[in-house]
Amino acid sequence: MAQTQVQVPAKMTLFHRKRRFRLLDIITYLLLGVFLCTSLAPFIFSFFSSFKTFAHILDYPPSLFPNPWTWGNYATILRNGNFPRWLLNSFIFAGGTMIFNVLFSSMAGYALARMRFSGRRLIFLTTLAVMLIPLPITMIPKFLMVSSLGLVNTYFALLLPFMAQPFSVFIMVQFFKSLPREMEEAALIDGASYYRTFFQIILPLVKPALIAVAILSFQGAWNEFSWSLLVLNSPDMYTLPIGLLFFKGAHYTEYNLLLAGSMFNTIPLLVLFFILQRYFIRGIATVGLKG
Repeated sequence: MAQTQVQVPAKMTLFHRKRRFRLLDIITYLLLGVFLCTSLAPFIFSFFSSFKTFAHILDYPPSLFPNPWTWGNYATILRNGNFPRWLLNSFIFAGGTMIFNVLFSSMAGYALARMRFSGRRLIFLTTLAVMLIPLPITMIPKFLMVSSLGLVNTYFALLLPFMAQPFSVFIMVQFFKSLPREMEEAALIDGASYYRTFFQIILPLVKPALIAVAILSFQGAWNEFSWSLLVLNSPDMYTLPIGLLFFKGAHYTEYNLLLAGSMFNTIPLLVLFFILQRYFIRGIATVGLKG
């Protein structure tokens, strides 16, 4: 006796599939919305609070919008004679770190990924192992070395420990490994040196990785606090994160000025990321393609 098979109409199957997909889609967007709110809420609240007066900055219950609005906080910090110098010091520190780290990390990554020499794998594993060492363990030896060289309270004291960072070298090594060898082999056959091959042929192909390293280097140096506090001892050499401590007194903290100053510490990073986010995401996504 033949079994009768019940056929489900194609429209009903398609309806259920679409319904399940839409439900999952709604849940996904809800979770993303919660994540977006929890990520942006502190920044939005800080931005509006930077326009509040000192008398209303700690109002309870707190309010999002200032009442009254004031530009006086920004005028006060900009009239501070040291504030423009703190901004300049931060740009010099972050910009110098970005340039040197991109240059030296890309050169080290190219050597570890493309050249053949004894001890190459050991050097690469040692570079990875350095990332596992906590920062407090290395701060004192670094300070003793900088102090013995007479570089305390100088830009060189800030820049030297950050000129080549292990994570940046790792990113460049992984990106260089994803490139085909035929192009550089052809260049070497034509008589190009390693330096010419690196700067004229290889570097233009790894622009996403270079931009990712540049953004991470700039962001890390721009927000750096512990090392700057250790090696700088005069107000005219302070970076912006340290300079903001001046708005915190022994008996009270001028939160309105502190929040206004923190906007100068946040907005440059946001502008840099939004301008270069396409290359940054591409560079980070390509790191794990080949290892």
